[in-house]
Amino acid sequence: MSDHVEATLTEILIEDLDLSEDEVSGSARLVEDLGLDSVALAIGVVAIEERLGVKLTEREMLAAKSVDDLRQLVRARLATV
Repeated sequence: MSDHVEATLTEILIEDLDLSEDEVSGSARLVEDLGLDSVALAIGVVAIEERLGVKLTEREMLAAKSVDDLRQLVRARLATV
C-alpha cells in the first residue's frame, strides 16, 4: 500500500501540479520549495480524493509542510478507511 501511495502522490505532484520529478523529494516543502498556492492545493486535494479515495481538506493539505508529511497524512487516512 505505501508504494502505491508514494507512486500516486508523486504522479499527482508531477502530472497534475506540473512539477518536475527532481523537485518532488520527501523533504521538499509544499509551499516554500514547490511554490504550491491555494489553487494548486485545491487541485491536489481533488486529485488525491479521486485517485486514492481519501478525503482531505485544503487546510489539512496546507498543514502538511512537506511531501513526506502529505504521504503520512494520506497513509493515516487510508488506515482508517
